[in-house]
Amino acid sequence: MIGAIALAALVAGAAPVQGSVFGPVVAVKGETFTITTSLSPNGKSIVSAGSARITEQVSAPRSDLKVGACVMATGAKNSKGVVTAQRISISAPVKGKCGGGNFFRAGGTGGGNRPRVTPPPGSRQPPPGGFRRPANFGFAFGSVTKLSGSTLTVEGVAFGSGKASTTTVMFSSKTALSETTTIKAADMTTKVCAFVRGTSTDKGKTVKATDVALTPESNGTCTSRFRRPGS
Repeated sequence: MIGAIALAALVAGAAPVQGSVFGPVVAVKGETFTITTSLSPNGKSIVSAGSARITEQVSAPRSDLKVGACVMATGAKNSKGVVTAQRISISAPVKGKCGGGNFFRAGGTGGGNRPRVTPPPGSRQPPPGGFRRPANFGFAFGSVTKLSGSTLTVEGVAFGSGKASTTTVMFSSKTALSETTTIKAADMTTKVCAFVRGTSTDKGKTVKATDVALTPESNGTCTSRFRRPGS
């Protein structure tokens, strides 16, 4: 009986666990890459990304801001609700809609336990804990329905509620524009941050990725976390 219990515990411990890791990419070999992370037992995660969806944030030209594009704008809003954007992320619609295939979703949907993770830069998920956004925080996510000079009309969802909204967004030459592109694992490079969602049987030392989102490093560093659901 004791032997059977020990064997069952061993099998359970080796079962894949869903979670996420986030850190700088320090090595790439074929369809496998390595990131450093202080929360991995050995300080790094070796990620198998051959079957993963990999997206990358890169600088976007002004011409990519056009009617029909999906945008996520953040900045400051005035008393009329107009958002002066500091950053605008641009992406293509998925099956004619914005947000249908996005890696990061505000609030999220779906059943079951979900891993708790630290969202990467550009995520629409609000920060955890006691942090609060500024009172004049401006946010717009959705489809560009009108473009006139340096003014966008964005139809989508309101921040945190998921309710339909229409937001006027102002931008300038100081607004950082980026876009999301899809790349192959073999095309990855080092010196970027990788947010990896997938499964691991060894607490994140090795990860089989389902989704990977790449963003620029911040002063050469990234943070990371890998947890069991509900831990």
